[in-house]
Amino acid sequence: MKTTKLLILICVLSLNTVYAQESIANDNTAKAYEMPRTQVIQVSNSETDTLNTLYIKLPKGYEKNTDLEYPVIYFTFPKEHIEILSAVSEILIEDVIIVGLTWSKGINFGNLDSYVNFLSNDAFKMVESNYRADANRRTYFGYSAGALVGAYILTKHPNTFKNFILGSPALGVDHEVIQKIYEIESTTAEERKKLNANVFISYGILEGEDIPHFEKFITMLKSINDESLTLQNIVVEGNHQTAMPMTAIRSMYWLASLLKEGE
Repeated sequence: MKTTKLLILICVLSLNTVYAQESIANDNTAKAYEMPRTQVIQVSNSETDTLNTLYIKLPKGYEKNTDLEYPVIYFTFPKEHIEILSAVSEILIEDVIIVGLTWSKGINFGNLDSYVNFLSNDAFKMVESNYRADANRRTYFGYSAGALVGAYILTKHPNTFKNFILGSPALGVDHEVIQKIYEIESTTAEERKKLNANVFISYGILEGEDIPHFEKFITMLKSINDESLTLQNIVVEGNHQTAMPMTAIRSMYWLASLLKEGE
C-alpha cells in the first residue's frame, strides 16, 4: 500500500513540477528541460570530438551544504526517465545528484567500449570537477536497452560504477554484446577482475519469453562466486513497458538503504 501511494504521489509531482520546452538549436540538439535545480550541459567526447548532453539535477540544500559530497545516479535516456527518477530520488534519498546521459553520435551497441571511455574520461571528470560529487558512490540506472549497456559495463569494465540498477535488461537481442557479457563465465577466478559492485536487477512478471534471459543473467552472476558482488533481484508487476515505474521506486528504496549503510 505504501508503494502504491508513493507511485501516485510521484506521478503527481512529475506532472506538476516538470515540463519540456522545445527550442530550436543551430546544432539540431533541440529540446531543453526546465526543472528546479537542473542544468543542461554539453560535454565533448575527447575520443570522437562529438557532443553529449548531460541533464544534471542538484538536490535541495546543495548551495547551503557546502561541506557535503553527494552520491551520483547516472542514467540513460534522460528525456524518458528524468521525471520519475527526479521525483523518486528526491523523496527516498534526498541528498543525491542525478545525471542523465545522452549518446554521442556514432556510439551504438557495437562500440560500447568507446562509450565507457567517454564516461571515464569526460563525463565523470566534468561532473566531479564542477560539482561536489563523490567518485566512490556512483550509481548506474538503466532500463531495457539502457540496462543492457549497464550489464556490459558491469562485466567488461568493473569499478566504473559502485552500484548498478538494471531494469528488464534487453538480453534477448541477437547481438555480439550479449556474447561479450557472458564471456565472464569462461574466465577463472584468478583471471577475472573483481566486480566490486552492488547490483539490483528487476523485471516484470508479465514479460513472458524475456524472463528466461533475465534469469540466465542472474544465474550467471551468482555462479561466478565473486565475493565483491552483492546481488538483489526482484520481480515486479507489469510487462516490459509498465514495469518501469515500479522498478524506479523499488530500486531507489534499495539504493537509499545502501547509501545509508555507507554513511
